[in-house]
Amino acid sequence: MGKKHKNKKKKKNHQGQKQLINIEDDTKLIITREENPVDLLSSLPNDILCCIISLLPFKSAVKTSFLATRWRHLWKITSERTGTLDDAVDAVFDFCEDFYYEPNNLRGLQFNFGKGNVLLCSVSPGGNKLHLDFSTGKQECPLLFCWDLVINFRIPSCEPHHCIKLIKNLHLVSVMHHTAGAISSLASKFPFLESFTIAKCRGLQSLSITATPRLLKLSVFDCPGLTYFRITATCLKSLMYRGLFPEVWRHYGGSMEDAMLDLRKGPSNSIDDFYFGPKLFSLRSAKTLTLCRWTYEALIYPHRRVQFSKLEELWWIDYENDEKYNSDALISFLKLCPLLERLSVTISPKPGRLTIPCACSTQLADDTIPKQLKFVKLEGFRNEEDMISLAKRLKEVFFLEPKIVATSKEISVRSLVKALEFQEGESAYKFVKEVRHINQLCPKHPHMRL
Repeated sequence: MGKKHKNKKKKKNHQGQKQLINIEDDTKLIITREENPVDLLSSLPNDILCCIISLLPFKSAVKTSFLATRWRHLWKITSERTGTLDDAVDAVFDFCEDFYYEPNNLRGLQFNFGKGNVLLCSVSPGGNKLHLDFSTGKQECPLLFCWDLVINFRIPSCEPHHCIKLIKNLHLVSVMHHTAGAISSLASKFPFLESFTIAKCRGLQSLSITATPRLLKLSVFDCPGLTYFRITATCLKSLMYRGLFPEVWRHYGGSMEDAMLDLRKGPSNSIDDFYFGPKLFSLRSAKTLTLCRWTYEALIYPHRRVQFSKLEELWWIDYENDEKYNSDALISFLKLCPLLERLSVTISPKPGRLTIPCACSTQLADDTIPKQLKFVKLEGFRNEEDMISLAKRLKEVFFLEPKIVATSKEISVRSLVKALEFQEGESAYKFVKEVRHINQLCPKHPHMRL
């Protein structure tokens, strides 16, 4: 019997069709696999997959988006409809009402309109954030368009539905020329918005936003064709912007507490052609700020009287030249920030089409010394010598001993310490590997999570 069993096993292996895997414990199952396994789950149609995912807890459902590209948006879809773009607007409004009454049974809506156009609509678990995404549909060559948005001005003639009061955050992705009008109409149905986000809108050339004092936060991310940007929002407290710097930037509003200007890709044209409205200096009231070196050198440094007297946390996006790192611009800016506590410095490639008219001087008329700097995080530097040089300069100029850490990846963290032994001509400092995670040493700047 033993010989027969062995021969039978060999024959199956030789045919290459089945493979028997014996687990150590005889009481465990013998797993049988086909040589070319078929993923039966992924072969199911989307509507069945969406039905399966809808049975999962919310956090588990979201994790399915990492399985494969096809699964990316399935967790959002619990129903699918087809119609015109105008029908889509009504469907989104109806979906929000249904979600209010059945929050556990509804996660998202897929609406198919036109030729291959798709709108994905989802609402956050709390019901206060509406997410509209056009990126999964047919992406044609975009036509340039101008978009004038009016937010929160429509006053309901009667007591609005509870779901209308609930939506405080509207997030728009990949709006294009043929959908902008419908989205403007939809946005007017939600007059209690406090946060508004526009992202990845190809073809968007001009954006003008007018809002009532209810709007507190505005975010614009990765709209590569944007050349004109105008904001009128009297009580705006948070402004997040990432992308090329528009030729015209006008801001009419009050002081901001939180500002992100991630302009590492540089200006959309020559700096000489730019209009940088003076009202943008409401940034000086920010407590949390992201700023690029070239933005400071070209647009802020010429106005030396500007002080960032409330700034506590700074993300400074810098670049290296062919020679060693030059920290003059950073030192110059830090002298305008007396209350700074945490500093993150990231090295990024130098933007193209960029010529700075003059270099920054570290000797300012009203030098202010940061007295509360506690943490400094360095990432992306080409070599350790540049990091040590910057660390030494921070200590020498400001007479401080902040905790300085360097990282290339979140796993690899090193701290700056004084070397116990060093030869003549060598640095008295060195970076040593840390056991603790970077977030335990120096938490991420809030804008790095966006």
